[in-house]
Amino acid sequence: MTAPLNNQDLSDKPGERIIDKPELPAAGVTNENDLLTETVSGQMQLKYSRTGKFEVWCDEPARIGGTDQHPSPMTYLAMSIGF
Repeated sequence: MTAPLNNQDLSDKPGERIIDKPELPAAGVTNENDLLTETVSGQMQLKYSRTGKFEVWCDEPARIGGTDQHPSPMTYLAMSIGF
């Protein structure tokens, strides 16, 4: 069985996509995403997450104990489906 392709096997060329290759290995393609997510101590529902060079903040509406300063986790989930 051929091993799946992983992040190191993918092209660095802008616009080149793995799905454009004529044949993919039978084992498919894997994708690893390492991230760190933390709750900010003393800030009610404020949380942040980091992956690579990116940082995302989230909060909850005031009605459930947040300050509504950032999108809620469910808002990020809904936005990710749209992308």
